[in-house]
Amino acid sequence: MRTTKWSIMATCFTVLGLTMSAVGGCAPAAAPTPMSKAAAPPPGTATAAPPPAPKPAAPAASATAKPAGPALTAKPAAPTATPKPAAEQPRYGGILTIGVGGDPPSLDVHREEAGFAFPIMAAAYNSLVKYDPHAWPESKVIPDLATNWELSADGKTYIFRLARGAKFHDGSPVTAEDVKFSFDRIRHPQSGLVKSPRRQLLDNVTNIDTVDDYTVNIKLGYPQASFIASTAIFFFAVMPKHVVLEKNNDMTKTMVGSGPFKFKNYTGGVGWEMERNRDYFVKGRPYLDGLKAYIIPDPFTRFAALRTKSILWWAPFPYMSVAQTRILEETLSDKIAVDWAFHPAWYGATFNVSRPPWSDARVRQAVSLTFDRKRMLAAGLEGAGVIGMSAQPPGEWQLPEEEMMKVPGYANPDLEGAKRLLAEAGFPNGFTADLLVRPTKPHRDTALVVKDAVRAIGIDLSLKIVETAVYMDARFRKAFDITAGGFGFGLTDPDTTLGQNYVTNAAANFGGYTNPHYDQLYLKQSQALDSAERRKIVWEMQRILLKDVPIAIAFWSNVPYARWREVRGFTPPVSYYNADQYQEMWLAK
Repeated sequence: MRTTKWSIMATCFTVLGLTMSAVGGCAPAAAPTPMSKAAAPPPGTATAAPPPAPKPAAPAASATAKPAGPALTAKPAAPTATPKPAAEQPRYGGILTIGVGGDPPSLDVHREEAGFAFPIMAAAYNSLVKYDPHAWPESKVIPDLATNWELSADGKTYIFRLARGAKFHDGSPVTAEDVKFSFDRIRHPQSGLVKSPRRQLLDNVTNIDTVDDYTVNIKLGYPQASFIASTAIFFFAVMPKHVVLEKNNDMTKTMVGSGPFKFKNYTGGVGWEMERNRDYFVKGRPYLDGLKAYIIPDPFTRFAALRTKSILWWAPFPYMSVAQTRILEETLSDKIAVDWAFHPAWYGATFNVSRPPWSDARVRQAVSLTFDRKRMLAAGLEGAGVIGMSAQPPGEWQLPEEEMMKVPGYANPDLEGAKRLLAEAGFPNGFTADLLVRPTKPHRDTALVVKDAVRAIGIDLSLKIVETAVYMDARFRKAFDITAGGFGFGLTDPDTTLGQNYVTNAAANFGGYTNPHYDQLYLKQSQALDSAERRKIVWEMQRILLKDVPIAIAFWSNVPYARWREVRGFTPPVSYYNADQYQEMWLAK
């Protein structure tokens, strides 16, 4: 039966493919040295090229390792990587075909957060700095458009010097003015079109000065250990000022960056193409001639496309199911690799605290107490993750496990406690409300288990499933009662994870939560340069959120990356939200 089912799906995708073919951490102690440059590629499309010096692979589970199960003491799954043979050399040429789960709401990298957008945007842009794609399992920041950076003696001014050979895809040079314009566009949006969820990460920036065409100074209000790590997230891409102004600040339908691949065309609901940037300032990159993506919302059709080699790469969002990864392990492990990595993204429910009854913390606490987090992880991501309740993902900043085990509702649901709180809030028989959710599988599945959980205490949630763009807009406008789904981060530093969703007026504080004492602690921890002192403050902040429950977190996710093994040069990123630029990827055949 399985063979028949996949054969039918493969046939369906063949027809679809014919249609689509018409679519033409902490700051470093010292400034790093400039990125080494490889020799320029010779003519031709299938020539071997000298790669960077190979790094030994870190110990890891095999490529067929299964994700961590829903255990209370589980740790994030370590990424798996397939090391290349020592004698193997990267080759130029070929088109990487990609299966994507849906349309992005727009192509504006400064405003979007939808996972569909990353496979498109990451290849087109560069930032000042980025995470080293070869450094796994470390989170190492290296230069991108900046050749190096310096920090002033008082710790409040970063001096970035730009690569002089970097050009935008229209041929114009990348200058300090473009950097200033891009960062200011995120900090102080001049149009309703730009509503960056990352705006809060630049709140400490007081001024940006252009010293000359290739030097920019970014001044902070206070020394901030996480600043470099935060700006390495690819959302802080540099756009050409003149192009954005010519388009009246509307970059929703086009991309003009300086990245390894140039935007060629895009057809909503069908797919897009990108071509090699032959003037890319990193000599010898990229290896691929181009990228061709197909939008395939149905996960079964997308899975059939991968298995039949109609696509070589499964863009991770929406995630491949655990059941599908096991099919690959059992039938195609010699041809298709599945690389697992932890992703700092929580799944649960966000409350609009400006609306009753969600304005009452007792109601929000009651909902959280109904969560059977082990069951919800099993249903939402088939166990591929780590159960959670605290606002900080697993790692050095999270509350100790022994403390979390004492928090009501963490290890097991507390329905009697939930009913008592609901009665105290004036709802002994429960109430009805709307539950807003987007149609992608992990979000929809999370919504279903949330709906089922709260039914036990008399809360009847009516699912309102809307397209991703509508969902995002409703969250920004706070036009909802409660949402179910997830939110991910580019790194696990508290400036990011405890700021974006919870600080008053932060762009991604979709529920409108406000707590002046929490905001004060946030600023205090951000300024703390001693890690032990900072950890104490971060723990106190998590305790406040466990009491106020602006977001009821159920679990954190692991992510599978699936690709045909001839796709080389890929290492799982430190976060899915630091999407791969495809700069180092190449095809062995």
